[in-house]
Amino acid sequence: MKPKLHFTPPQNWMNDPNGLIYFQGKYHLFYQHFPYTCQWGTMHWGHAVSNDLVHFEHLPIALYPSKYADRNGCFSGSAIAYHNQLYLYYTSIRYAKENPEYVHVQYSDDDLIASQSVVISQDGFTFDNQNDKHLVVDVIEDEKLGDKRHTRDPKVWIGKNGHVYMSVGSKIPSDKGYDGEVLFYESEDGLNFTYKNRYTDADIGDMWECPDLICLDNQYFLIFSPENINQPPYPNSNAVIMCVSFDEDTCTLKKQGDYMYLDYGLDFYAPQTFLDEYQQRTMFGWMRMRKPAKDENWCGMLTMPRVIINKNGHIYQQVHPHIKRLFTKEAKIIDFNQPFQLLTSLKEGEEISLGGLKLSIKNDCLYCDREKVSIVADKVCNINHTPCLNGQYDLEIYYDQHIFEIYINDGYYVLSQIVYELDKKDISLNKYQLYNLF
Repeated sequence: MKPKLHFTPPQNWMNDPNGLIYFQGKYHLFYQHFPYTCQWGTMHWGHAVSNDLVHFEHLPIALYPSKYADRNGCFSGSAIAYHNQLYLYYTSIRYAKENPEYVHVQYSDDDLIASQSVVISQDGFTFDNQNDKHLVVDVIEDEKLGDKRHTRDPKVWIGKNGHVYMSVGSKIPSDKGYDGEVLFYESEDGLNFTYKNRYTDADIGDMWECPDLICLDNQYFLIFSPENINQPPYPNSNAVIMCVSFDEDTCTLKKQGDYMYLDYGLDFYAPQTFLDEYQQRTMFGWMRMRKPAKDENWCGMLTMPRVIINKNGHIYQQVHPHIKRLFTKEAKIIDFNQPFQLLTSLKEGEEISLGGLKLSIKNDCLYCDREKVSIVADKVCNINHTPCLNGQYDLEIYYDQHIFEIYINDGYYVLSQIVYELDKKDISLNKYQLYNLF
């Protein structure tokens, strides 16, 4: 039942993609991993490598708790190639009070104590968790600057001056409770970081996870995952992107327009970008499975890799060429036992069904209804939709076990959805082109 083109762990739990990098001729994919059960627990970093973003070789766990600062978890982070070595930056977590009944989970979110650390690897395959870990940003004690519990997910890059820069998500007290923010740090050696600046916004959730500042065609964008954004689609923790200006010398960031969701599905979260072998800005996101598939011993998957493109200030997403070129075998009949690409166009008022996942055009928006293929229909919203589409409804749909990725109007919007127990006879659609893997 595992997907063939969507990355999954060998077994047990996974969530955020971490440390994505093309390093010394290999794609390295790290991910949040609890290696003992299919539920969230003490975070480790799983590790896999690939030559083509299609076939992955699973490797031993890269990071695991081994220091006082990270004794209760190695949370999310990122990677850079620096002085011909691989630097993995991550959030080190310890609990203010451990649960003696089960040490792998905290009593509450208030029991987290967060700092930022790095592990240095000579070759990208061996990681000395005893001797090569270094604390680079200590616990924030000033609540006016950030939150000692919820400051995490360092994303690093090498600046124009050769210094290492880091963005970290956090939150600060406000009249409404908390406001989300991103903090910026700078280092001349990748080990000793100094606080530079921050950006906060009271209108976008109350805690920002996984900040990722990128530049496309001389335009900066900030990607982040705000908690409790209180805007549809629900659940109300979704990944967003907004156009910004950024001055690297002072780390001053300013918003330039409203944010948009990176994915209008109900499961997409914690994306991370990196540059592929062709210097294309490429992204993976975590797809949250609500529980394991029936009789399966794994839980969680990533999206297929996506190339993100700036067209006149709007972000388009397209399936990475390494994946897209696999779908060359024309087919006539939909087979849910294998991945497929389906191309179709809809009209206002039209509805189609793919195994019980219903797609329709209403009021110029694409609506997605997974009520019949959700295992938690009573707990999670199952109907969502895109913004208005201005009369154009061209769909490029990718199916793999348990997941649909729907690219609308050449990737102007994307809507991805986890599904369970499809009714493989429930198919209704008109004209379409269908391609299987060659």
